This record gives sequence, C-alpha cells and structure tokens, in this order.
Amino acid sequence: MRKWIISLLVAIILAQLGFIFYRQSQLSNKTAPTTQQTEETSSLQLTETTKEPDSKPAKTEPNTKNWLSSEAEINFPILMYHSLSEGNSLRVPPAEFRQHMAWLKENDYYTLTPEEAYLVLTTNKKPAENIVWVTFDDGYLDNYEEGFPILKDLKMKATINSIIKKQKSDNGFTLEQAKEMSDSGLVSIQSHTYNHLELNQMTPAEQTEEMNSSKNFLDKNLKQDTNTLCYPVGRYDDTTIELSEKAGYKMAVTTEPGYASASDGLFALKRVRVSPGYDGAGFGNLMTSFAY
Repeated sequence: MRKWIISLLVAIILAQLGFIFYRQSQLSNKTAPTTQQTEETSSLQLTETTKEPDSKPAKTEPNTKNWLSSEAEINFPILMYHSLSEGNSLRVPPAEFRQHMAWLKENDYYTLTPEEAYLVLTTNKKPAENIVWVTFDDGYLDNYEEGFPILKDLKMKATINSIIKKQKSDNGFTLEQAKEMSDSGLVSIQSHTYNHLELNQMTPAEQTEEMNSSKNFLDKNLKQDTNTLCYPVGRYDDTTIELSEKAGYKMAVTTEPGYASASDGLFALKRVRVSPGYDGAGFGNLMTSFAY
C-alpha cells in the first residue's frame, strides 16, 4: 500500500513537470520570430534608412579668394547679342561671333557668369584683369545650334536671357536644349520675362506676373535661383525696378550703351550692343572704344 502511494505521488510530480515544460515551449514559439519574419523586418528597415530624399543639385558659389581688388570702381562690358544669323542689324553671323569669342580668348578675357558678375559689382573684386559678360537676348534656336558649339569649342561662357514663351515657338530653343546648355556650365539661362511685353506700359500687377512667371519657370525647370532680369525692349521705370527686386532678382540689364558699373545701379546695368559687320579686329576696336 505504501509503495502504491509513493508511485502515485511520483506520477503526479512528473505530470506537473511535463505540463510546465509544455507551457514554456508554447510561449517560446509565440514570441520568437520566424526566419522569414526577421528577413522581412530587416528589409523594411533597410529600405527606410537608405531611401534618399529628393534634392536639387546645389550650384557652388564662386570662390573669390584669389580675385583682384581695386581701389577704383570696377566697370566692365556686358556684350549684347540676339540672333546668330543674317538679315538685319540685330543678327550677327555665326562666323563673326566665332571671331569675337576668339579675340576675347586671345586677349585673355575672362567670361563671367551672372553670379560672378553680381559679385564683381557688389564686392569690387574681379576674377581676372580683363573681364566681360557675354549675353544673348530672346532665346533663339540658333543660339543653341550655332552659338553653343562655338562656346564649347573655345571654352567661353555666355548668358541667354530667354523669353519663356519663345521656347514653344519654331525659332526658339526648347526646354530640353536649355537644360543641356545650363548643365554644361558654359551657358546660364536668365529671364527676359514670359511674353516680352514692355514692362513700363503695364500695371504693377501685370509686371509682377511677367517677372514671377518667368523666374518660377526657370527656377523649377533648371533647378536654379534666377538672379538676372533683362528688360524687354529695354523699357523700365522706377516701379519696374522696385517690382524686380520684390520678385527676387538681384540685378537687371538694359539696352542703354556703356560699360556696367555699380554706381549706375544693379537694376540699370548698361550694355555694349554688338552689330553685324565686325571681324576680329573690328570687334577689338569696339571693345576698347569704351573706357573702364
């Protein structure tokens, strides 16, 4: 009888121990993730941590550390071209334009970007002894087809003041061509307003719309901060200047003849008109006909 009681107690103890081990096993299975679950979780975390945020390519600011300082006010020529073709006084044949750029290169002229031109005007320092800012107005297709190859060949820089509406016309370069030129680092695309209307004949609201729509288009599509406005037909007044600053432009070019200087005002920069008929030597005389 005593042996039977002992056997019964042993059986009860073994049963309880077995139940405890069984419960622990069940709990372990519930809390431990499967290999597949572990891989999926790791993959999700990796995707989240390695996802790159959308960002615009930042344009580096010009390094002015080694620029030349001057006690006297620095003046410089802003050349004004339009179409590179033949036909009227606003059109310069491509062969002549090549001679002009070759003359500048041979005479050690540094071609400015808009950002560099702004720094020259605001710091009175310059990147080289001889400087020039080459500009085109309107945004003709031949600027891309004829001018761009010449600039690439001679490694010279230029700025095209683009009428946004013209990019949709047959004789204007396209947005894709504008991007190609801008990405090259040799050509800057700046604003000649959206529709090329005489600003001083418009209401303040209309002027603002022309300036803003052009700048916003260029900023968005070329991923830049458009800083230069070119007044259509050179027409502007004090209201135009005030609205230009409010629109976010830092300077504006006119059609008034002469060299650019800060004393004239950043929104009243003079330019040198280049007409057809100048070979290299004639262009050189034009360049030296204005005093710094």
